[in-house]
Amino acid sequence: MEKVFESHCHYHLFDSTVKMDESLLKKEFPITGTKKVCFLSIPQQFSYDGKKKFDPIHNLRGIYLKKAFAPNAYALAGLVLPETQLSQEEITEEYLNQVKKYYEMGFDGMKMLEGYPTFIKYAGISLDSPIYDKFYKFCETNNFPIIMHIANPDENWDIKTASKEAIAQGRVYDNTFPTKEEITNQMFNVLKKFPNLTLTLAHMGFFSNHYSNAIKFMSYPNTRLDVTPGGEQLINMSRHWDLWSTFFETYQDRILYGSDYYPFEEGKYWLVAVNRRPSFLREFFETDSEHLYLNETFKGVKIKKSILHKIYWKNPLNLYKKPHKINNNLVLKEIEKIKDNIEEKYLVDINEILKLFN
Repeated sequence: MEKVFESHCHYHLFDSTVKMDESLLKKEFPITGTKKVCFLSIPQQFSYDGKKKFDPIHNLRGIYLKKAFAPNAYALAGLVLPETQLSQEEITEEYLNQVKKYYEMGFDGMKMLEGYPTFIKYAGISLDSPIYDKFYKFCETNNFPIIMHIANPDENWDIKTASKEAIAQGRVYDNTFPTKEEITNQMFNVLKKFPNLTLTLAHMGFFSNHYSNAIKFMSYPNTRLDVTPGGEQLINMSRHWDLWSTFFETYQDRILYGSDYYPFEEGKYWLVAVNRRPSFLREFFETDSEHLYLNETFKGVKIKKSILHKIYWKNPLNLYKKPHKINNNLVLKEIEKIKDNIEEKYLVDINEILKLFN
């Protein structure tokens, strides 16, 4: 089995402790061939109806996992939307101070879910808002990588074409949400202002039906795409592989493996869940036979082994290089700052993090 650098791994997506996540991932990574991993933090997100889910220690969980899996782990922090009403100038400074803190703490970059349709609508901040300018400038100047989620699949803007899964999960958008085109244009406006930004778009940017946008995105010097499923993006590409094979050949040094992985609760279907996305990627890229992913049949594209090795291993490693050194004192300082003002349910994990960093 070809080893992989899992560049897109989440955590704490079910009611788990950080110790449970660590334990599960140590069992699961050998099954998926994962030798290096980048943990992505999502401290807050919005549901379709505007309810905000906020985890005040999600970034701390990420730095814990980075240390627990050292020296083969990296962690990206997420910005925390201010809870109080602040002016545009105050939020701008807040985001700048946050990214500086995460950089000094030992994170390896930033994860932005801020391009999600619900996030833009309910936070009321476009991706190209001046509110982010000092944040983007810091990341550009310091070559601090960003992984950004923009929009979603095209079909999610029409109830007639959206998948049953998207409908069930509230990922279908009416005209009160920004359109896919608007969100994509916001991202390009960011690159106009900060053309040297080290920016990766997750899920191939949801560009499978927008080849010209993919080419335009890659025209910037430090941009990359990751192949995280879904499934629909790669399956769409496979139907026009004569076109996309040229893209993968041309940009073979700037496409990253990632499976949108997260630890799974042990149970009857644990092994099926563990293998679902990693197996899909291997079947897609390593074979030229037919397979089933969820309820859809697809045919593998069997790319060259030399390109496969770059996507699976070399490209993520070239992006992140050596993990940033963790500043234990700053981690402990962050815990001290928040631990007396958080709900009791977080204290189990806070104590585990303290044990690791003391």
